[in-house]
Parts: sequence; C-alpha cells; structure tokens
Amino acid sequence: MKTAKSLLSDSSARAFLGAQALSYSASAAVPVVISFALLDTHRSALVVGKVLAATDLPFVLLLLVGGAIADRFSRRVVAVVSEFARAVLLAAMAMLVVSPHFSASSLAALGAAWGIARAFFAPTITGMTPEIFAEDALTSANGYREAARSLGNSGGPALGGLGVAIFSPAAALAFFALIYLVAAFWLRTMSYTQVSREVVSKSFVSDLRTGYREVRSQAWCFITIVVYSFMHLLVFGPLVVLAPVILKTHHLGGAAAWGILGGVEGLGGIAGAALASRIKFKRPVWTSSAIALALAPALLLLAMAAPVAFMVPAFALEGMGFAFIGVNWETAMQRTFPLEAMSRVSAFDIFGSVALYPLGQVLGGAATAVVSAQAGAAGTAIAMVVLSGALLSSKSVYRLTARGIELGKTT
Repeated sequence: MKTAKSLLSDSSARAFLGAQALSYSASAAVPVVISFALLDTHRSALVVGKVLAATDLPFVLLLLVGGAIADRFSRRVVAVVSEFARAVLLAAMAMLVVSPHFSASSLAALGAAWGIARAFFAPTITGMTPEIFAEDALTSANGYREAARSLGNSGGPALGGLGVAIFSPAAALAFFALIYLVAAFWLRTMSYTQVSREVVSKSFVSDLRTGYREVRSQAWCFITIVVYSFMHLLVFGPLVVLAPVILKTHHLGGAAAWGILGGVEGLGGIAGAALASRIKFKRPVWTSSAIALALAPALLLLAMAAPVAFMVPAFALEGMGFAFIGVNWETAMQRTFPLEAMSRVSAFDIFGSVALYPLGQVLGGAATAVVSAQAGAAGTAIAMVVLSGALLSSKSVYRLTARGIELGKTT
C-alpha cells in the first residue's frame, strides 16, 4: 500500500488519480453536451430534462448491483470495462447527433446504456482507494481524489461547452469517447497487490443486505444520505436543466458560459481539496457541510441572470465548499466501514444520494412550463439553505468527531 510520503512518487498511484480526472471530466461533460445538442435543435427544456433523466435513472437503479459486483471480483477489471463501454457509447452518440435519423428518444436510449456502465465505475473506485493507499495516507489520497474530481468537473464542462460552441456536439462527444479510452488504458497499467477479500455471501441479495446494515448502523451516514437525496431532487437535478436554459435564453453565453462556470467551479474544488487534505476538522462532516453553504450565492446569481463575470467567484466558492465535503466524507467512510464491504457501502451512499436525481431533472424541465427558469433557480437556492440547515441540526452528524473515527466510535 502507498503511504502519505509516496503518494505521488508511485506510477500506479498517479495512474489511479489521473484516470479518475479523465473519467470525471468526460462524465461531467456529457450532460452539458447532451443539453445543448437538444436545445440547438429546438427541443424544449422538458425534453432536455427527460433525456438527462434517462441517462441517470439506470445509473441510480444499478448502483447497488455495481457495488456488489465490485466487492466480489477484481475492482480494477470492473473499472476498466466500465470505461471502455462508455467510450463506445459516446462514439455511438457522436454518430447519432449528426445522423438524419437523430431523435431525442434514440439519444436517451444510448444515454441509458451509458448510465448503466457508469453505475459499475463509481462504487468500484471508492472501494479501490483503501486497497491502494495505507490508512495514514487516506486523507491525503482522498484530497488528491477530490482534486482529480474537481479537475474533471472543471475541465469536462469547460471543454464540453467550448467544444459545442466552437465545433459541434458530435465533435465534443467523440473527444470524450477518446478520453474514456485513455482512462481505461491508464487504469490497466496500474500495478498493485489487491487485498484478499473473502466472499462469505452466496447471493447478491445477501450482499446488498450486508451493505444496507452497515450504512444503517451509522446514524450520521444514513441521515446525510437522506438529506442529499432531497438535495438532488430539489437542487442539483433541476439546476442541470435550468442553468443552460437561463444562459441561453438571456444571451449570457450559452454553452460557452456554462463551460466557463463549470470550469471555475472545478478550479475552486481543486483549491478546496488541497486545503481539505491538510486541515483537520474536529467535526469533519458537520463543518464541511457548513462550508458547502457557499453554493447558495451561485444559485441566487443564476436566478437573477447576473452577468457571468459576477457568477464566476460564486461558482468557485461553491466548488471549494463541496470539495471539503467530498474529502471529509469519503475519509470518514473508509475509516469506519470494513474493506470487504466498502464498494457496497459506497454504492448505497451514491444510490441513496442520487436516487431522486432523475426525477429532479424532469422537475426542472417541467417547472419551466409553470414558472420561469429564473424562478426555478431561486427555488433551488432556498431548498439548498433549508436542507443544509436540516443536516447541520442533526445531533449524530454534529457528534461525529475525528477522534471518534480514529477510535472506532462513530455510531
């Protein structure tokens, strides 16, 4: 296992982190490219919401299966196959959008297949982390992982938006198909000794029950997952539809502007990840959740259709806030739950958090038929503050201390 000192001096550690940055960039870009491919062909916001929901619903539904499989088999193989499958599917999307037979339903079908492949990647990568890095390096490793995620979340939307604006949606999709292939190759070149994991269960159902029992045994973990499920329904899901509509209809720069905002958000995340890997909070999840309230100003400025230059620093602060949550959350989970169940626990975490995300995307599109996209964005800002307040008022989240995690007292 890699220690804190050897974190970036080892080629396998660099490959692991670099592949994630590439994968996250492609995954963050796909919704941006799909949104503008549909808007540019005069599809409505509701159609955009439905297609995006179709790409994410299979991801949500199969996350638990992905986590169970990753705990049973080689996590690296599962991750590589997922990357390769998504590369093929993006290439197919690129051909579809330039085809005379292009339709929203066809794009949704390919997006659904892309979501299925993605469901196997997310819990697998989280489970691989404590296999590769020693416990004393987990916080630093998760800091680098969060930086990789932020780099992907900045580079992906920026390149996706600029690719659509300068070239075409098809060219952008083809480019990110190549990115997935490079990520798959990078993961394939890793050399590390996989930790032996005894598979006691004889069925996937039993595997899933074990994962659920682990999550349910930790009140702070279960409550946070529930709160973030509603955040995806009322904030993140609607926002992915409402933001492109606002930027396009108010002539604020459209795809290029959304790419720029995604880029600065990611850069803020990189800075936040660097700080979070060095700053040790007494109450890691509670404090980082408070910092994440920095999202609210960005949503309010978007609701006001403010100039993009005004939104840039707000989106940077947003990225920084969520980086603190990512680093502290994953470190707490990896130090609390057993390694042999880590991918299943991660799958329940992601599933619970994003289960309502597809419905939120449809909700965002439907909202534009009742109120303006700006009013919808204002609603997401209010929901963000209310839900964050609910999380910060949780006694179990507040009582979770870094010292308690070290001693195994996290219930």
